[in-house]
Amino acid sequence: MRRARAALLVPCLAAAVIRAAPAGGIGKAEKGDASIEAIGSVRLTAAYLHYPDVTMFFPPDDEGIAATEARLILEGDLGPRLRYDVNLFAAFSHVPDSALAGAFETAGAASTPYRTRYLAWDFWDSGSTDGRLGVDRLALTLEVDRVVLALGRFTVNWSVAEILAPNDFFAPFTPVAINTEWKPGVDAIRLAVTTGALSSVEVAGVLGNGTDSVPAWGRSAVLVRIATVLWGFEWALLGGKVAERWIAGCSFQGEAGPIGLRGEAHAGFPDASGDGRLDDVDRDGAWRDDIHGRLSAGVDLNLPWQNLSLATEYMFLSDGVGRASGYLGRLARLFPDDQPFLGRHYVALSAGVDIIPILRLDTLGLFNATDFSGLAAVILSYSIADEADAVLGVLLPWGDEPLYQSGPPVYGPSIESEFGLLPLMFFAETRFYF
Repeated sequence: MRRARAALLVPCLAAAVIRAAPAGGIGKAEKGDASIEAIGSVRLTAAYLHYPDVTMFFPPDDEGIAATEARLILEGDLGPRLRYDVNLFAAFSHVPDSALAGAFETAGAASTPYRTRYLAWDFWDSGSTDGRLGVDRLALTLEVDRVVLALGRFTVNWSVAEILAPNDFFAPFTPVAINTEWKPGVDAIRLAVTTGALSSVEVAGVLGNGTDSVPAWGRSAVLVRIATVLWGFEWALLGGKVAERWIAGCSFQGEAGPIGLRGEAHAGFPDASGDGRLDDVDRDGAWRDDIHGRLSAGVDLNLPWQNLSLATEYMFLSDGVGRASGYLGRLARLFPDDQPFLGRHYVALSAGVDIIPILRLDTLGLFNATDFSGLAAVILSYSIADEADAVLGVLLPWGDEPLYQSGPPVYGPSIESEFGLLPLMFFAETRFYF
């Protein structure tokens, strides 16, 4: 408890220092067709966690989160058609395993099969405390006429959803992620060809790694995306292989007056080895042979008054379970790149408004319609200076808490709801750039 209270002081103390921080990057230079621009950033996060009163799942005392992440971003040109992007990080964090760690994820803690471990170095590893140096992005991009070729570690995201994104396979943020400025990069090669004024074809190959960090075809991805604009909407088809399954999907996005509409979906065909034959049983003996479908659809409204934004999304997962008693089994059947959604039906609501030009209020509600549990987030963002922000917020879960069953048909711990497992969290974060 004492450690959690002390951790919350860190962003507050940093905010006083940051107020005098100068705006702008570290520096830039040009010579002929070559250029470089350097930018630095620091992120300080702390949180206090209050767990449900069920000690079989949680530690007996409340806990704290403390995380620091520093970045050095280098970008520029190596010639008239060749660009580079380098994003280096140093992260140090204390995040309990039982916390909603994805809400405070740093580049050093990003969990995905599509990032090799050899571009990071652990300098501290003790229980829930980790320190890591590494490369978040390292990419070369060649542009020749209508062709763009990228190679290295960079972000890949063909999802159109804003909150619930079943088509975001590559290191996705959780819906309640506090900081989504830098999506983690993945090890990939991507070719994009503009085939017309309003159409394009993209192909991406992403290297996957097994649990032993050895490259594995079964966990790698090869996807093709074809997109065009028609009737003011972008329509896209997506297909190929991702970690331990094949997928075929689609998406659309566009605006009807002031209202934005979007949707995405895919069908999945489990294949752990990637040999083209559907699985009857996975390596751990858990049945995962059902072809499944996942979809989401959303509506948003953005108004100039106080930069008001409203949005809602719905997501359906056919491979989710219809009863809380099946959640533990569902956890065993998640794919390596899955977000840990356990149910079938989810609804998300978000709203944001500028209280004053330098103070913004954002809210998010995430609801599991299978067990009627949910999670609400309320976040205040204050602009300290041109290149500095302070953030305060709370994550409030609700739902039936876990039980200990001592009689038939269940003996032992029993999960009664998805979000009832989560702790109440108060957090503070400071971000600044130089």
